[in-house]
Amino acid sequence: MKQLILWGALLVSVGSHGQSLWHFSSALSSPWAGSARYMATGGALSSLGNDPSAILDNPATAATYRAGEISLTGLLGMDQNGFSRQAQLPAFHWGSAIQVTDESVLAFSLDSRTSRFQPSPWSHETFNPTVSQVDKWLEEAGNLSPTECFQQGLYGPYAAYQAYVLEYDGIALYPLMTGSPDIQYLYLQRDQKISQTQGSVAVRTEQVVLGAGLEYFNHRSSERLSIMEYPYTQDGYLLNIYSKQVDSLRSGGFRIRLGMLAKVGEGTRISAFWTGTSLLSSNWYYRYRIYDNPANPVNVGVDAFELYQDESFRTIQPSTAGVGIAHVIGQQGFVSAEYRYTGAPDNPIYSPIEFLAIGREIGQELQGSHDLRLGTEWRLDAQSFRAGFRSMSKASNFKEHSGYQQVSAGWGIRGNEWFFDLALVGQFRKGQILHPLSGETIYLPSATGMLVATYSVRLR
Repeated sequence: MKQLILWGALLVSVGSHGQSLWHFSSALSSPWAGSARYMATGGALSSLGNDPSAILDNPATAATYRAGEISLTGLLGMDQNGFSRQAQLPAFHWGSAIQVTDESVLAFSLDSRTSRFQPSPWSHETFNPTVSQVDKWLEEAGNLSPTECFQQGLYGPYAAYQAYVLEYDGIALYPLMTGSPDIQYLYLQRDQKISQTQGSVAVRTEQVVLGAGLEYFNHRSSERLSIMEYPYTQDGYLLNIYSKQVDSLRSGGFRIRLGMLAKVGEGTRISAFWTGTSLLSSNWYYRYRIYDNPANPVNVGVDAFELYQDESFRTIQPSTAGVGIAHVIGQQGFVSAEYRYTGAPDNPIYSPIEFLAIGREIGQELQGSHDLRLGTEWRLDAQSFRAGFRSMSKASNFKEHSGYQQVSAGWGIRGNEWFFDLALVGQFRKGQILHPLSGETIYLPSATGMLVATYSVRLR
């Protein structure tokens, strides 16, 4: 029962400034990385195919290949503050096509895609703050005892008591570190990584293509919040206090994808695709630490303390459905559009049963996401020129940088047995967090640029 109380208090109360809910909401949006052609056209390729990342959206596009092919993609990203740790190999493809009859093809494909969102760490420095960390803990604790603070999930006051930042005289808590510090420094870092590996099979006839895929989905997200305040005055000494929270989640599981595409009239193609709801095995890791700053005198200040929680449970990954349309202009190129919707579960926690009430509380804060994509390509002899646009809506009120807009342009060249494609992509995100001490709303716009390259070789 104590664990249930701790979970409920943590996930609901901490969610007020984005923590923990980040894990559930960030998994709702689809990955935003892929092959260079896919990125350059805004990802609007579910009705066209001939692209490895499109297969991960609509497995029917695996049968648009006329021969076996292997491809590898590399990505280099930079944000508005300069280069960040975004170099990666986000996509791999192997596919094979077998001519069954004159009008039908059987195709197999193995594809992987990895996307990472690691915004630049946010830091905030306040001189002569009006609210100190210790004062905030006192306000949260009220007249509760340390045991009551622990049972109700008030980990800041409880950890502060254990570290002798607060004392309890049997009636009320009072601080050993009095007054407000001269400087308050906050540091927040977030990281999200989503990976997909999928095996697909598809059958193509003269007018219709049907496909299915089995995908392993892996999601990892983390938050790290650090608060340092210095100096306090106590008995003639200048003291520092430093606390750190680490909150992370790892999830993984299988899900099924179905898709179709068809020719309608001269040069027009339509598609529909669906990804089923799946269960993810999840492991949640939480640490709350208070450190004794080495600058404090010996035996004066705070004692190091750690509060930790590790839980395993199962979460729900919601289904996704989408439709697309494209018009092919002879052998010259195409224009395409695509829309998809990913729902938000009413209760993202499936088991164990004692966490269901907590899941319902989290579900009230989650919203489904809308994804609109537009793309075009024009060919001149062996070269191709591309452009695209993508708009992703907000997935959760508490998700930092949740919604984004993407503009892209690309170029490709093809030989007899090989292809090389480049894409230049810009993503523009909006987001906000609440200051964990003062409650102030801080806006965090973000601009990210990516250079994506894909090299493909025909196997026969």
